[in-house]
Amino acid sequence: MADTIKPKRATQKFSCGGDFENLTVVNFLGPGGSKLCAYSCNMNLDLDGEPQAYAPFSKPQLRPKDNLGNACWKSATDNTKIQVQYEAGKKALAELEQKKADLIAEAKLPPDPAKPASASAKAATDKAIKDLDDQIAKQKKHLRAISFEHTDANGNYSDKNPKNFEKIFWKWCGVVALTPAQAKNEPKYLEMMAPTVTLRKPELDTTSYYEDVFGRFPVVQSVFEPGTDYFVSPVSSAGNTRYRSWDQRYYLPNDAYDQRPFGALSGGLIAETGLKLNDTVFAIRFDTGDTLSFPFRDRGNGYKVAECSFAAFTGLGGVYHPENKGAAKFPNDFLLLYLAFPGGQSPASTLSKFSTASNAAEFPIMLSFIAQATVDAKAKGKTKSVGDPIALFEAWKKSKSTVKPAQFDVIVQGLSGAGSDFVERMMRKHPNLLGGNKLELKI
Repeated sequence: MADTIKPKRATQKFSCGGDFENLTVVNFLGPGGSKLCAYSCNMNLDLDGEPQAYAPFSKPQLRPKDNLGNACWKSATDNTKIQVQYEAGKKALAELEQKKADLIAEAKLPPDPAKPASASAKAATDKAIKDLDDQIAKQKKHLRAISFEHTDANGNYSDKNPKNFEKIFWKWCGVVALTPAQAKNEPKYLEMMAPTVTLRKPELDTTSYYEDVFGRFPVVQSVFEPGTDYFVSPVSSAGNTRYRSWDQRYYLPNDAYDQRPFGALSGGLIAETGLKLNDTVFAIRFDTGDTLSFPFRDRGNGYKVAECSFAAFTGLGGVYHPENKGAAKFPNDFLLLYLAFPGGQSPASTLSKFSTASNAAEFPIMLSFIAQATVDAKAKGKTKSVGDPIALFEAWKKSKSTVKPAQFDVIVQGLSGAGSDFVERMMRKHPNLLGGNKLELKI
């Protein structure tokens, strides 16, 4: 008997932005060690890496797709609010440390002969000191986090505090930012796109309110870059190392002059699936049947899925509304199935191997229930508690139902767009698979 396709739930649940929680990621092991993982939700749009994502306030003619607040910039008013909280936190820390000092001093007083200290009293004092130690440690950790005490711009330990320690309480996270000294020390390099010999260094917008806690200012794109006068916005992996990391073209695919579709790969998804940067994800949109393959080129945090670029959004039929504000610019309420392929494997090669499994016909059914769990949650308004798709599939199988899951047809058609012979092979074995509302196959 040929190898079977075996599904296994990831041990952790995932979220898609603030729209869906409790999502199940399913790892599939197929013939010959072939692997993929699947999950279903909408798309959490991330504009980092987009050449027109962020722009200076001094250029009202520009139309940035995102606001600087999403690049971690804070206004003077918001910075002051954090500073007030920080000062209150320092005061609370001093009070905790004083309480501890008072307890220690009291414990060292000579015992009153008329009132000998009991073991229980000593234990109570020791516990009170330990509780204060825990509170002090927690408060110090909180203060370090909001002040960037003894950290560098990359979040690592530093012997020195940041330049603007206890004055500025934010750092750039969505744009390339350098200190004036760093920009000055960058080696000049020859601009390859210039018609005459042109040597370049990074140009900063040194307007005072752009300075972050580390004394850095955003880098402005030149006339040679795809977002002239916009700020340079990075992603985790370099695409074109012919350019310096402060040039927007460094973050574009090689030989491209605009940003291409890509996804962000969270640490949780790496841990649960073995995926790595530059592995491929293939998406199927339910309402239109649109499909798209794109690589993971950025990193994300936590147990999150479906963080995608602007080009991935539009590539799957998303419509950009620049006349709107905030999230209304990017209506992302359409649902998709995502298949991600670890180990640098292509969708076509992996699905071809899956098609040789003895239970290959079950595979699109399993995918359909991954999709159905999300569709049901959205329909019921319970997007915080998406159901278990494997449990839905197993219940369907035990019922011996031949009724197609609701998303079955669009998923089968979508798989045919992945460049594999999976559907062709399956249709040869089950020619009536797409006919009517019934599944005419033995499983």
